[in-house]
Amino acid sequence: MALKPHDSNDDVLAPASDFTPGYDLLSDILRFVQLSGEFVFTTELREGFNLHIQSNSAFLHVVQDGELSVELDGQAPLRLSSGDVLVLPHPVDYRFREIGAKHQLHPPLVVKEFGSGDTVLRHGAGETRARTISATFQFANPNNILPLLALLPDMIHIAKDADQSAVLIRDVAQFLIVETVAREPGAALMISRVIDILIIRSIRTWAKSLSPRQGWVGALQDARISRAVAALHQNPSREWSVDDLASVAGMSRSRFAQLFLTTVGEPPLRYLHKWRLATASDLLQRSSFAVGEIAHRVGYDSEAAFSRAYKAMYGISPRNARAT
Repeated sequence: MALKPHDSNDDVLAPASDFTPGYDLLSDILRFVQLSGEFVFTTELREGFNLHIQSNSAFLHVVQDGELSVELDGQAPLRLSSGDVLVLPHPVDYRFREIGAKHQLHPPLVVKEFGSGDTVLRHGAGETRARTISATFQFANPNNILPLLALLPDMIHIAKDADQSAVLIRDVAQFLIVETVAREPGAALMISRVIDILIIRSIRTWAKSLSPRQGWVGALQDARISRAVAALHQNPSREWSVDDLASVAGMSRSRFAQLFLTTVGEPPLRYLHKWRLATASDLLQRSSFAVGEIAHRVGYDSEAAFSRAYKAMYGISPRNARAT
């Protein structure tokens, strides 16, 4: 069979080198994302409900019963029904409203703070129209490795019939209520871990639904860009050039550089620079390697050069970072 030429846009991979098939690139990226769960609550939304959330947190909502409309400024309303999962990964104003209300909606209930008081958020009157299990959380990205968090969409919607993921997320979410009610020793840690599982699972499910070149996760589904990113992830100490990475991708240098910038959000060598320092930051916290050994492992010829780059990125020296 004849090999396909470089830059082919069909589904057949162009010839490439230096790539290990089966590498879990998404997991490799997500391991740097730290997530902390904050507050678990349920909602009971009755006739005419009109809930306006204004918070500095990110949110997870799992619809247990009924239907509701979620509305963000400048976007078309999204209809949610029982079994659907909604993740709002950025702090954003949004509204929950009754769908097709036969009467006037109540004046909006504006909620700005979570983490104290009642764990049940109620609005409306009469019969219950929708119920959710909900949680607030925060992303922490101290390594600043990628435009990862900034490029997540405002809403991640996992429909109940998307695949088994929605069922799994809905079932696991029940543990949030169990832990919140019981409040046994270690409950706060358990809640945070469960939220972590739910959010990562939601991101994975959403990523599978994307076509190539739809944001950073879509870039991972473009096999050519994914091969190049996986190669530098697996071997960050190599003296990569754009030509080298283009060869791995099976593309011309100019086309590769353009597509990488478009899909990942930054040029290849800047991405490599951030990845090296993020990997180093992880090794400083999780390993006993000497600073000089870490510098070598991530591609620096000298500890001094590594220390300068690390401090320029994070504002602290590697030795001080390890001590914190």
